[in-house]
Amino acid sequence: MRKIFTSHLFSKAVITLFIFCFLSSCVQFSAQCSEISDKVLRLHILANSDSSSDQQLKLELRDRILENSQELLGKPLSKSDAVYCAQSRIGDIERFCNDELKKMGSSCTASCEITKMYFNTRTYDDSTMPAGFYDALRIKIGRGEGKNWWCVLFPPICLSGAVEEKEVFSEDDEDILKNEEEYEFQFKVVEVFDYIKSLL
Repeated sequence: MRKIFTSHLFSKAVITLFIFCFLSSCVQFSAQCSEISDKVLRLHILANSDSSSDQQLKLELRDRILENSQELLGKPLSKSDAVYCAQSRIGDIERFCNDELKKMGSSCTASCEITKMYFNTRTYDDSTMPAGFYDALRIKIGRGEGKNWWCVLFPPICLSGAVEEKEVFSEDDEDILKNEEEYEFQFKVVEVFDYIKSLL
């Protein structure tokens, strides 16, 4: 009887230790993901609706923004510089978007803002951005009820710029960004953690 009791206690201790180590690892990974989000400014464009014409309009506006990115956003050398450039030029960016929408024959108008918003885990080319709250230049076309398009303005993953990713992200960051398959489970856990936090 004592052996069974001792064995039961040992099993509980092992399970408790495993859960503790697992949660500790998840918390550490979540903290690393937060460090990545703190270094990034994203571009988020919301279409007016999910109609094919509105989705096409969104993509055409995206192309024109990216083609004129240096004129609109300059060449920021840091995340804080990127946010400052976007914020200080927000009126110019909005006017540019509305001028381009008119040229495309659309009656929709665009509104622009710098905001902090939640993103699920997303992949852009060969970089996977973990879920979390990111600063973003958000451009809403019309009602903004359609599918969105996003990329990373800083570091300039979706456009040409003066700063390389490796100058912004640490080796640990790069490991997470470039090895989605290796961290797929952790990405899901972070999404659950962030969802629970958003409810609190």
